[in-house]
Amino acid sequence: MDNKNLLLKTTLLAGRIMMESGSEAYRVEDTMQRIAKNSKKFDTESYVTATGIFMSINDESTSQMTQARNRSINLEKIDATNRYSRMYAEGKISLIYLYKALQSVDLQTPEFNKYYRMLAAGLASLSLMLLLGGTYSDILTAFIIGSLGYFTSNRIYVRTEMKFINDLTASFLISIASVLCYRMGFVANLDSLIIGCIMPLVPGLAITSGMRDLFEGHLLTGMVRLVEAILISTVIGIGIAMTLQWFS
Repeated sequence: MDNKNLLLKTTLLAGRIMMESGSEAYRVEDTMQRIAKNSKKFDTESYVTATGIFMSINDESTSQMTQARNRSINLEKIDATNRYSRMYAEGKISLIYLYKALQSVDLQTPEFNKYYRMLAAGLASLSLMLLLGGTYSDILTAFIIGSLGYFTSNRIYVRTEMKFINDLTASFLISIASVLCYRMGFVANLDSLIIGCIMPLVPGLAITSGMRDLFEGHLLTGMVRLVEAILISTVIGIGIAMTLQWFS
């Protein structure tokens, strides 16, 4: 592999890892350009959208692109990619070493298993319930329903790979469970319970990343992320409204 193709593959790999792990577009471009500029051989330009990453060598009219297909949140991958790119910029590692290191980051970085994520979702739900002044019974119920709601959303997405359907179904089940617990007397405040339990589903990171991209001038990526966040919030609201209408 010649230096030109190696540079393109390395920058695109770094960009894809970061974009699929939840990084902002301006941060992805900064990392790609840091790698390219420290090669000191080519005049390069990068362009990043929510689903496509482009890199070109202007001197030779050469460009390549890759897609960001599976977007999630993995801060460990973002940190590792940034760390290796800075090591390359400081001259501590070679370009081929950087490429192999990024391949390892992409394929071997572990993710938290589903039980840890369920636990985190439950803790997020009970924390908000605690802030809203819930009783011990309210907090325990929020923990259980929030964990199961997140698990439902995750499993449906893994099996169907259909966005929005998983959040709609999870919000529907969360609302049903909340209403049943309220009517059986386990909780005192139905509204607070529903709000607490849907918190793990709310696209807070997408909203934050979208706004930061807009402020940095990445209008297309910022708008795409904000629209996606609005759609997720809408289907969550539809699931809750359908349940409350049904039980009213």
